Amino acid sequence: MFDLQKYAEKPCLHGMNITYTYDDVDKEARKLGASFNGRSLVLCLCENKIAAVIGYIAFIIHDQVTILVDASQKSESTAKIVEKYTPEYIWANESQLMDLPSGKVVYSIDDYVLLQTCDRLPEETNLNSRLQILLSTSGSTGSAKFVRLSRSNLESNATSIIEYLKIQPDDVAVTSLPFNYSFGLSIINSHLLAGASIAVTELTPLSRDFWDLIRRKNVSSLSGVPYTFDILKRIKFERFDLPALRYLSQAGGKLTQAGFAYLQQVVSEKDLSCFLMYGQTEATARMSYLSPEHFNAKVGSIGQPIPNGKFSIVDEDGRSIVEPFTNGELVYAGPNVALGYADSRADLVRGDDWNGRLNTGDVAYRDEDDFYYIAGRHKRFLKLYGNRVSLDEIELHLQLSFAECEFICSGHDDCLKIGYVGDLTSDQIVLCLVNRFSISRSSIKCVSITEVPRLNNGKVNYKFLER
Repeated sequence: MFDLQKYAEKPCLHGMNITYTYDDVDKEARKLGASFNGRSLVLCLCENKIAAVIGYIAFIIHDQVTILVDASQKSESTAKIVEKYTPEYIWANESQLMDLPSGKVVYSIDDYVLLQTCDRLPEETNLNSRLQILLSTSGSTGSAKFVRLSRSNLESNATSIIEYLKIQPDDVAVTSLPFNYSFGLSIINSHLLAGASIAVTELTPLSRDFWDLIRRKNVSSLSGVPYTFDILKRIKFERFDLPALRYLSQAGGKLTQAGFAYLQQVVSEKDLSCFLMYGQTEATARMSYLSPEHFNAKVGSIGQPIPNGKFSIVDEDGRSIVEPFTNGELVYAGPNVALGYADSRADLVRGDDWNGRLNTGDVAYRDEDDFYYIAGRHKRFLKLYGNRVSLDEIELHLQLSFAECEFICSGHDDCLKIGYVGDLTSDQIVLCLVNRFSISRSSIKCVSITEVPRLNNGKVNYKFLER
């Protein structure tokens, strides 16, 4: 997928004090690739470090199947994945060797090592020829359920992203998101495929050194989830002088009203383009985008499908809904739709279960201009004593009613759980919801929390409330 020699002398990966050209990366990838004994399964414990990214690139080039997980997850979670998938190799920081299975170190780059854990497995556990990587949809929770993605899934999605973002070889991205997260990985894939470069850092936007790196490496784009832009507002990003910055991109959930208003302010004051995007790991990363020219005119929209993708909206019986402003389930079709799920090594022999069609689980509608809007999640609905309510709608209503506070909602039928951050009482919340949604007071349980719990990819961790 990556033609490293095509851009041989161009910069590829920037660190704080070092830059690898495409040729440098190619040489390291070739040496690492020579360590493999045939096509194998590699567990990659991901950090935003150059060595970790070079490992990922090498695995793609040499057609190794790779499980990408967060290196900071608990060792018990890693052990569970090893037990279920029996990878022949593990790519990890050497500081983690004590927590990994016994094996032989067969290669190393900087502080990353390739650990061979076992010999070849029996023939019946061979890997499907189309399978390339496994990605979790659950952030840092350590789930052993993964999405199975093919090389063509990765390449088609990266090609579409290059087309609508107009990524050029002189563009520079930054690892503002973990690359075991589909959004973060799509940034790496699209820029490498376009011959652009990536500033690789573990620093966050809260660090002054992060912004120093962005200035020194002339970073041209900044991507994030809604929480990223909350941080930018907190640090007064609008005051930063970043002459090379060309555009912002946002995905990973819907912005709050305040978050969108801030983004409008930044885009206007700094004369930047902004792309709002929608995607799921099951579609490799991106399914739609709202282009900058529609940024202010189509507020709240996820835009239109990416190149080579197609949306439809269906009712509960699977019939297509053609009328505008009518809710139904959003269905996506395109070459970036994954092969299916995996729960164990045995699933890695499976072929394409989904055949390019994905029922997203999102409730959506389209307007008269064929721009799409998300109304909520099918799974984000509860029945409270017979009254069907949307958790997303409740969150939005509370956020609008108490602008200085934050809320997350979860629960099960007949029990709505609300976590809140801010100076108010449970009685105020209950009264607000009873008046608006006509739901029973006895079905609402409120708990004050110090901050909204988040996964490593910045998304809200709703399972926190369930615990």
